[in-house]
Amino acid sequence: MVKAIKFQSFGSPITAVERYAPPAIFFHWAVALLIVIAYAAVIAKGYLPKGSAPRALSMTIHEWAGIAVLILAVPRLLWRLVRGAPGALPGQGWPARFGSAAVHLLLYVFLFAQPVLGYLTLNAGGHGLTIPGLDMALPQFIDKDDELRRSIKDIHETLGSAFYWVIGLHALAALWHHYFRRDDTLRRML
Repeated sequence: MVKAIKFQSFGSPITAVERYAPPAIFFHWAVALLIVIAYAAVIAKGYLPKGSAPRALSMTIHEWAGIAVLILAVPRLLWRLVRGAPGALPGQGWPARFGSAAVHLLLYVFLFAQPVLGYLTLNAGGHGLTIPGLDMALPQFIDKDDELRRSIKDIHETLGSAFYWVIGLHALAALWHHYFRRDDTLRRML
């Protein structure tokens, strides 16, 4: 008979002081979902025929998911700056606290840089975004410039690829804390 790994319950409920506030939890999971949508849409685009309606739709979904990330990143960051985050759980050494702070800083940079770079890529390509249903165009920040577009697009794509690793590290750290450290790090965000 094969013995399965059994995990015990984590004990007492998390107090309000230890847990992230409901707005922080909402921003975290809403942005996470939008990032998954943006990544999935751009990956799907690569499998669709050039010039096809499904490919164009996939790109539109990617673009609007990115804009939505940027829109939610602003109140998310403001909330974090004003309200802060719960303190580290007991038993977290300085390497864990430093690693957590570094990854969170990188994630915040990503939340702002990636959508801005994507939007500037559109602008430099001579394209804009129109708000569906309102027929209102978002402002153009730079003029059409193919060389600049290629440069910005390269940075956008490189950053997007790099952040597969940062996002993966963030998720793995949460799972490691939950299943192996058996602490409440993940539960604080649920």
